[in-house]
Formats: sequence, structure tokens, C-alpha cells
Amino acid sequence: MKKIPIGIIVITLFSLFSCDKEGNDTNITFKIQYGEGVTDIDGNIYGSVRIGEQEWISENLRTSKFADGTSIINVVENSSWGNLTTEAWCYYDNDSQYNSLYGKLYNWHAVETEKLCPTGWHVPNDAEWTLLLDYLASYGFRGTEEQVLKSTFGWNDYNGQSGNGTDALGWNGLPASLRGDSGGFGVGNSGHWWSSSEYNTDRAWNLSFTNANESVFMGHTYKKVGNSVRCIKD
Repeated sequence: MKKIPIGIIVITLFSLFSCDKEGNDTNITFKIQYGEGVTDIDGNIYGSVRIGEQEWISENLRTSKFADGTSIINVVENSSWGNLTTEAWCYYDNDSQYNSLYGKLYNWHAVETEKLCPTGWHVPNDAEWTLLLDYLASYGFRGTEEQVLKSTFGWNDYNGQSGNGTDALGWNGLPASLRGDSGGFGVGNSGHWWSSSEYNTDRAWNLSFTNANESVFMGHTYKKVGNSVRCIKD
């Protein structure tokens, strides 16, 4: 992927997002600032975007190695995946053709090593996810954050309405769904991204949103589930 140069693109959102924080009719202008991006240990090149005080990679992580060069195991079999207590990744539907678009799915055991993201970057903790959502809320998108985070394609329709977003901030949230704790897959209806914050011995926090255009959901799920990963700059 070609590295995106630093620049600022101004996008004006019209009728769909025509309310400010007080609910008055107005246009909201976002200034999307692209960073220099980063290259992981496998040589995958990622674009990045600055949102408020944070800088995020604008794609799901695709690495098969930790930042120190140690390989992460690719687990294919459903029964094996559901019993894991160690680090692992997989392709969506165990098919490498999805890697460039959706990235890889990782269990939380890979996240907790703190070596999954490229050097100088890390998996966001619960507070850092909250800071992103609060930034969107400050522009009047509390409860509708997913609409500006979601990609403009790939999301299934819901009740006759498009499930796609506007990608107004360049975050490019794709519906890679997840790999369940029993090993099954699903795509097009949801996206799930790990937090580095643990909930308890069996579960960790993650952020999710769906094609139903509901609010972003911060919840917790089993550590053996496979979720997407976004990295944030240190």
C-alpha cells in the first residue's frame, strides 16, 4: 500500500449530519489530518490519521509477528481455536484473500503481550477508546459515533437502509466481524476491536459497532474470541 503523505483534507458533512451539539441546524466540518503511517515487522505499510490528540492506523493490523520478530501461531481448526490460552491469529474465514482488506483477527492473549503493534505504537486501552468517542461526542455525535467511523462500503443493509458509514474521519472501520470462541466467523454486520484493558481472568474489553447504525458499544468478551486490532501511537 502506498504511504499517504501528510496533508489536510477538509470534508463538509451535509444533510445526514446537520446538527451541532445543541441540535441546531448547521453543517459540521471535519479537518482530517493524515499522519506518516507506519510499517510493521512483516513489512506491511499502514496509513494513519490524527483524530483530536490521537494518531491511529487507518487499517486493521495484518502482522503475523510480534514487534520483536517472534512469530504468532496461525490457528485454523475451530476446536483448537476455542481452547487456546496462548497467542494466535487467523484470517477471516481462514482465507488469505481477506487479509489485505480486513486484516487479521487476534485473540486477546496476543494483545496482552504488549508486543503486537509496531514499535512506537500500542493497542489502545479502555481510556483511549473513550477519548476517541468523547471527541466525536464533542461534535454532536454522541450515540451516532459509528456513522463517522465506519467505512463507506462493505456493511450489509439493515431494515432496508444502508449499513455503510461516511468514514468522515478517515478511520475506515470495516465489518470484519469476529471469530467466535467456538471458531465460527461472520462478516458484513459488525466490527470488533480489542482494548488492551482486561475485564477479568476470562474476559477483556473491546469496542464494537454494527450495520444497524446504533451507538458504539464498549463491552467485554472472552479472551479467546478473535477480534480486529487498531494501533494508536505512543
